[in-house]
Amino acid sequence: MVAVIGLIGISYLTTEQTLRENARTLELHTEDHLAAVFITKEEGLRVFDESLNKRMEESFPLFVAEYERSGRDPSKMDLEAVKSALGGDMELIVIDEHSTIRYTTYPRELGLNFEEFAPYFAEYLQKIRLSEGVFPDRIVNEKSTGTWKKYAYMPTPDHRYILEFGLAVDYPSISTFRFLDRELIDQVEQDNPYVENVRVFDSTLRERVNDTSVDITDPAFKEFLAGVLANRTTVEVQSATPGETTRYLFIDLRDPRYGSDVSRIVELTYNDLPIREALASSVSFYLSLGAIAFIFCGLGAFVVIRTFTRPIGRMADDVDSIAAGDLDHPLSPPLGQELLKLEESVTAMVSRLKTMIAELRESEEKYRTLVQSANSIILRFDTAANITFMNSYALKFFGYSEDEILGKNLVGTIVPSIDSSGNDLGTKIHDLFVHPEQYEASENENIKKDGSVVWISWTNQPLRDQEGAIIGILSIGNDITRLKQAEREIQTLNSELEQRVADRTRQLTEVNRNLESFTYSVSHDLRSPLRAISGYSSILLEDLANIPEKERRYLEMLRQNAHEMGRLIDDLLNFSRLGQRSLQITTIHPQPFIREILQDLREDPAASRVQFIIGDLPPCRADPVLMKQVLTNLLSNAIKFSRMREHPVVEIGATEKDGCKVFFVRDNGVGFDMRYAGKIFGVFQRLHNADEYEGTGVGLAIVHRIIELHGGVIWVESAPDQGTTFYFTCASESSVDS
Repeated sequence: MVAVIGLIGISYLTTEQTLRENARTLELHTEDHLAAVFITKEEGLRVFDESLNKRMEESFPLFVAEYERSGRDPSKMDLEAVKSALGGDMELIVIDEHSTIRYTTYPRELGLNFEEFAPYFAEYLQKIRLSEGVFPDRIVNEKSTGTWKKYAYMPTPDHRYILEFGLAVDYPSISTFRFLDRELIDQVEQDNPYVENVRVFDSTLRERVNDTSVDITDPAFKEFLAGVLANRTTVEVQSATPGETTRYLFIDLRDPRYGSDVSRIVELTYNDLPIREALASSVSFYLSLGAIAFIFCGLGAFVVIRTFTRPIGRMADDVDSIAAGDLDHPLSPPLGQELLKLEESVTAMVSRLKTMIAELRESEEKYRTLVQSANSIILRFDTAANITFMNSYALKFFGYSEDEILGKNLVGTIVPSIDSSGNDLGTKIHDLFVHPEQYEASENENIKKDGSVVWISWTNQPLRDQEGAIIGILSIGNDITRLKQAEREIQTLNSELEQRVADRTRQLTEVNRNLESFTYSVSHDLRSPLRAISGYSSILLEDLANIPEKERRYLEMLRQNAHEMGRLIDDLLNFSRLGQRSLQITTIHPQPFIREILQDLREDPAASRVQFIIGDLPPCRADPVLMKQVLTNLLSNAIKFSRMREHPVVEIGATEKDGCKVFFVRDNGVGFDMRYAGKIFGVFQRLHNADEYEGTGVGLAIVHRIIELHGGVIWVESAPDQGTTFYFTCASESSVDS
């Protein structure tokens, strides 16, 4: 009885451990599936998302032009007219320095403050406002209606506002990407019996309800979600309810190229009620088993006692007979032999009982393994490919009953003889028994009873007899039809994208060809007339020595303007060739360049009075020819605008900002109003009269273009009559240690 009770207790503990391990495995599978679904959806939408960037980028010039037309006063902008000019399907939005929507063609979001709605995004907007260029964002749900929209941002030239486009988009026609969060929650709760409740939250700390974000009223819970988002890791919380655990699964969907973060926090509440119910059922079973064992043991004890006492009784009778005077009465066999047989019988009985329990446990373990894997297709088939077992999930998946499928051949029932690509699957199944190691994991088409085609990923394990011969195959499969469909659709999208890239490449080639033609025309067709004008002007000045001073001055101005026109053509040619020349990046030391440039500049009498201060210039990685052009243009510009000072000073040095080496050229010249800083790097943009300061208006544009080609940035700081400082960097990785 003690042995039976011990074995029952061990079996109960083993059952409980196995149930809890299976529950944890199912929880991990559920969480991996959730993460895979969200990641697959975002990866699939990425290509569709990026296809909209170009259109939105090309629409910003019209938006900026309206801002300039209104005198940089957004309240005077005709946003509806701009919207209509852009096709009418994009909303126009103006965001102020407090990250608040002040003007828009979409009244629902007027007054929306991103510092309250999404603080992390407000920080991103502040960076955009102080930067340059267009910043496309990903497709996200708008706050008011949950409509999917594609956004893009651009700072105004004066960096006071951010201009924003909002384009409403439809889901791509791909079923994998059209599910609602509620549908996914229902699927998880249906597939995992341990899941009691599922909720989904986005990066704005709002709950996703029917694919729309809803505010959370509990401040403490909202603060908790903020901590999960900040740490970007999964958190598990033990509930006060016994047997209940809540896990906050963090799914990282952040894309560093975009400002919006569509990461998800999924709240999964697990309950071990199915385990407790299964254990309660096991307790009933084991108690019944114990009662039966008790009855059998009682009967056995009765028989043993009877067997044990009968010889003693006979011996007592024999003793009574002898005591009565029958001295010849034989005695019964000795008691020791009976006890020995009893010991042997008990030993044999215990041995048989252990064997029976071991066989029962093995059979129960096999059955439990099959039942607990009910969310996958499990089947066995023999060497003739006849199906010998199929679990309930597989029967439901393929649409068969046990009577319809057991004993039938794989080929022709759930496996087509020839798949849609012409592969012979019948031969593949035959090879599975010959080379099982080659088919441990495989994918192939399968068919359901209704004739629909599905893709299944199989894991195959050969079953062997005692001699090692294969007697069958155990196969476990998972439906990957949706993944296959997504792969085909993504391949189609990639093909379309490659075609677009090829078309754009041909267009760029044509543009470059036209640019080369223009360069040739400028360099040959325009130079000849200019040389003729300059030459004939010089001849007239030499041959007509007695002409009046007024006419001589006109001829001199004509020759000088022709010379200036030639310089302008040279600058334009240099500017147009910058994008065609490949960079020859190497490590350079700027100080030798500075000394060489200053040696050339000092030959100009205008530079003889200038005091040059050369600081410590660290090495950097750049194209030597282009970097020399940058330094030459900046130094010439500094000399030109400081030479009228009583003590002109030009300083060249370097500093460090945010861990990056920054070079600067500073003068104490006339300076300018920073309101016009946005024009200074444009072609033909001049802030001073050409009669006072010579130049073509292209030099700083060339400098700006060269710095862009190096991946750096250039900016200027100035004030009227207080000098000017130009700062520039190469790419972030360009600075090196000396």
